[in-house]
Amino acid sequence: MITGHRLTNRLHPTLILLISVFSLTACMNADDDAELGIATGPDPHSFANYDVVRVVHMSLDLETDFSREVLAGFVTLSLERANADVQLDQQRLVLDTWQLDIRDVNQVLPDGQLRPLSWRLGAAAQDPQGGSRDYLGQPLIIALPNSVEQVRIDYASSPEAFGLQWLDAGQTSSGAPFLFSQSQPTYARTWVPLQDTPAVRYTFDARLRVPQNLLALMGAGGNPVEQQPAGDYRFSMPQPIPSYLMAIAVGALEFEATGPRSGVYAEPELLTAAAAEFADLERMMTIGEQLYGEYRWDRYDLLILPASFPFGGMENPRLSFITPTVIAGDGSLTDLIAHELAHSWSGNLVTNQSWRELWLNEGFTTYFEARIMEALYGEERRRMQAMLDYLGLVDELKTLPPEDQLLARDLSNRDPELAFIGIPYDKGRLFVEWLESRYGREAFDSFLRQYFDDFAFQSIGTEDFLRYLEQHLINAIPDLASMDEVREWVFEPGLPAFAVLPDSDAFDQIDQTRQRWLNGEIGLDQIPTDDWIVSQWRHFLQGLDGQVDVDRMVELDAAYRLTQSENAEILFIWLMRSIETRYQPGIDRLERFLLEVGRNKFIRPLYQALADSEWSKPWAIEVYQRARPGYHSLTRQAAERALGLNNE
Repeated sequence: MITGHRLTNRLHPTLILLISVFSLTACMNADDDAELGIATGPDPHSFANYDVVRVVHMSLDLETDFSREVLAGFVTLSLERANADVQLDQQRLVLDTWQLDIRDVNQVLPDGQLRPLSWRLGAAAQDPQGGSRDYLGQPLIIALPNSVEQVRIDYASSPEAFGLQWLDAGQTSSGAPFLFSQSQPTYARTWVPLQDTPAVRYTFDARLRVPQNLLALMGAGGNPVEQQPAGDYRFSMPQPIPSYLMAIAVGALEFEATGPRSGVYAEPELLTAAAAEFADLERMMTIGEQLYGEYRWDRYDLLILPASFPFGGMENPRLSFITPTVIAGDGSLTDLIAHELAHSWSGNLVTNQSWRELWLNEGFTTYFEARIMEALYGEERRRMQAMLDYLGLVDELKTLPPEDQLLARDLSNRDPELAFIGIPYDKGRLFVEWLESRYGREAFDSFLRQYFDDFAFQSIGTEDFLRYLEQHLINAIPDLASMDEVREWVFEPGLPAFAVLPDSDAFDQIDQTRQRWLNGEIGLDQIPTDDWIVSQWRHFLQGLDGQVDVDRMVELDAAYRLTQSENAEILFIWLMRSIETRYQPGIDRLERFLLEVGRNKFIRPLYQALADSEWSKPWAIEVYQRARPGYHSLTRQAAERALGLNNE
């Protein structure tokens, strides 16, 4: 990694002197910033000085090197001076990087020629208490004379880049290598030097060169449906996006359409099943438009990733990344697809400007997801899912300190990954549903449609939203809700006493039925499970926590073949019960599951349960060591924390 100055000796001496002055002053200020232990930009999770100079367009030219597990090439950044009043000696461009090999930095002249610029990598940030903030990486500080409008940076990523996972041929179903990215929340800086903050949006174009037997995709326009013989692909994103939505994937992929604007990419072995599972994709898009206005991203395709993908889905514009664990064979887990699609409005179109505001993305999206699912499958399915989410939120609130129960949480000196708990999703959804209950669906839907229009392709903060809410709903339709109530939702812990909580008597019936079976009053053949949906199965199995022994597990398995379940949500809870009871068929299935699946939602709790059981921690560590090469960096981190390996 290069950390020193690069000054040119090919320019006129006067220009060299001026550039040197700019550079030395910039570097001195960067060192001062580091000594203060704060990030240099207005976003506490980014060094970027976007209040002074802002990236408005990005051009990528990269080549994939699977043998070294790096992306190498260059990026050209088009700049806009955001603050013309900044003093001459403070003119600099500050970007975010994480273990990038910065090879050269140049000004791009109007005729395309390159002129060297002075640059350096600054020190990593320290928090006010003196601890490390390694998750921020290092600032790339570039001297920026007034004439500079475009900057080209030649670089390569590191094999350790958190934002990229490289899988070898033995780790994929196709037998071909695979690369995919995960840029949220701040991992774009691990594969591109850029202003890695949701406050900055830009358009981009890209050229990717990959092995000729593989297909390259991006969250952009131009995704092909078949391999290009030269392995040379070009993409364009005309709508401005924030950095966390940057997405790239390379693999042995094929495509099947699900409608005129939608389709599925997957490895050949999964394609037919995936396309059948998500056949309602076009209908979901139509419902979204009927609710909240035009879909503004041209196409909506899904990429089914290998099982090592650490999340359920990632809402990259035009191309959501999806875990294969939602392919259940019956469309029962398509809530996740509705969620990622809903982000096309709440999150991608109108974006939280920092990770403090995550609730603006996720609370509205979770509400929007429920509206799509209700339109597709009816009100009762929506109500049952809402009840499950609420029960999970109640459990989470019991474990969180008051400061982490706020919608607008202060994460200034904390890893932004900690933003992703249930609060912004489930408390956020309850807040939105409370607004709907006060104003009625017709008026509230009208407000949301106007909100998405007025802030389209912008990043906003909590205070921006509250001002808009006050003007366009609270004051526009008076006496139905107050800003004091709104502020209690946003800035106070827990749930307000006036919250409108979900209600579904379907779960009451399941609770009664489960208890009657546990009491020996009825047999399993008397439980009407034929019409149960996933939410009902999940609630039934969750309620068995601490209530069953091995004999009961044998009885359940014989009746419902739960160890062989193809539904990952049901199987996960069954495996948790298997750990509690030391049910051997379930433990055997658990071993295969841990070796095959990398989704954090399942993997972290399973390892935690194994670590908490007297008999199973050594076995869990042994399984983890075998599974580790196939896990994403984030999954490894979560599993090692659960198993206590990061402290050993």
